[in-house]
Amino acid sequence: MQWAAGSLGRAETPPKGKLLCGLIYHGCLELEPVLGRLEQSWGAIEFISQRIPFTLTRYYEKEMGRPLYRKFLTFREPVEQGSLVRLKVEAAAIEAEFLSPERGRRVNIDPGVLTPERLVLATTKRAAHRPYVSDGIYADLTLVYERGGYRPLPWTYPDYAGEAFLAMANGLRERHRLESRWKGPCT
Repeated sequence: MQWAAGSLGRAETPPKGKLLCGLIYHGCLELEPVLGRLEQSWGAIEFISQRIPFTLTRYYEKEMGRPLYRKFLTFREPVEQGSLVRLKVEAAAIEAEFLSPERGRRVNIDPGVLTPERLVLATTKRAAHRPYVSDGIYADLTLVYERGGYRPLPWTYPDYAGEAFLAMANGLRERHRLESRWKGPCT
C-alpha cells in the first residue's frame, strides 16, 4: 500500500505477537498427539498451563461430552498480528484430525495473538464487538493492557477474565518484555 505525499498517516507493519492458544478437550483424549500436531504446524511450544476443569459453560458438552478440561499454550516463535485467519483455519484442520466418529470434536483449539497492548482471539462466532476479518473469521478483542496489567472487557469469556488467567497473561507479558522481544509504547 502506498500513501500520497502529505497524507495523515503511514501504513506500518505492527510488531509480532505471541501465539497463545486455548484448548478445550475431552478428558479421554490423549493430548500428546494434539500437542505434537500443533508443534508441527506452529513450532515449539514454549509454555503449557496446568489442566483446568472446564465448567464455566456447558456449550461444548453436547458435541464433546464430559468431563472437559482446558489448557493454555504459547509458542516460541512470534507471529504476525495479521495471521489470525490463517491460524484459525489451521486450528480447524487440526481439530478435524482428532474427530470422534461418535460425537464430533474432541478438542477445540482457539488461537490468539498476545501483544504488549492486547489479546485478540480468532473466532467463528459473530457478535457486535467482533470485527469480521475474512474467510468466516472474526477478531475478538479479549484483553487490553492498562494500569499495569491486562484487563478483561465486558464480553471477555469468563475463563480469560479470571484472576488465574490474568496472572498467567501478565507473567507471559513480563517474561517477553524482559527478553526484549516486545518493545513499544506499553512496555
